[in-house]
Amino acid sequence: MITYQEEPGTNLIEITVDGKVSRAEFDEIAANLEAAIARHGKVRLLEDIRDFRGMDPAAFWDDVKFSLRHMNDVSRAAIVTDERWIEWLVRVVGPALKAEVRTFTPAEADAARVWLRST
Repeated sequence: MITYQEEPGTNLIEITVDGKVSRAEFDEIAANLEAAIARHGKVRLLEDIRDFRGMDPAAFWDDVKFSLRHMNDVSRAAIVTDERWIEWLVRVVGPALKAEVRTFTPAEADAARVWLRST
């Protein structure tokens, strides 16, 4: 399951992943993100990964294409997780991204929001 929430009056978006992500869920989130990008130009993203159990193969491929297409549309990304493999992935991929990317533990979720709101 994946959920989407925008902080009113800002370009801050929170996505929560808890379980397996279906293609329909991904498509809905992608449409919401594209609308936010159209409104704000660039967005700041908090991705709270609680229990990632994979994605439908079609959703995975769509996610890769979406990420490449919108690589320059995220200015900051905070990844909240206690999954070590995700932290490792962010360290490996993060430097290649245009966005500033940091990882936070679930206990640091509020600090992630403060970081995203700061200039």
